Amino acid sequence: MSYSAGEALVLTRLREVSGFNTTPANTSRGNFGILNSGAAAFYGILAPGPYSSEWETPTVRRWYWSTIIRVYQRYVDDGTRMTDLETNVQNVIDYFLKYQYLGSPTTILDAHPSSADQMQEIWSKDGGLSWLRWDVRIEWEEEQTVVYAE
Repeated sequence: MSYSAGEALVLTRLREVSGFNTTPANTSRGNFGILNSGAAAFYGILAPGPYSSEWETPTVRRWYWSTIIRVYQRYVDDGTRMTDLETNVQNVIDYFLKYQYLGSPTTILDAHPSSADQMQEIWSKDGGLSWLRWDVRIEWEEEQTVVYAE
């Protein structure tokens, strides 16, 4: 597998979370242009997160990947939009807790929501508050057998 294939699994699971789907198009892998499309009040956009790896045996490498789900909530007024964002993030966390292998138990060794940064406010260039964003990190592991060339 590769990072890209694992990220595709994360997107598949995200699109199964209530309200996150393709109609209207409010989920993507790195396509931030959908934010101002007017299609939805909230969005989930994936971005690569930090990763690391280590040798388990002389020929098996374990990879620790992470995918960031950037959950955006369109800002309209104080109060309710922040609680809407909190609800959407909790729905993502709760759903991903149910999928220890992201739907691919033969490839993924473990997957789970691990952390979230603090909520951010995104301001438009004219100075108005446009979006609230809270990032959820999904961590997942896989093993790779290395065949040496030398």
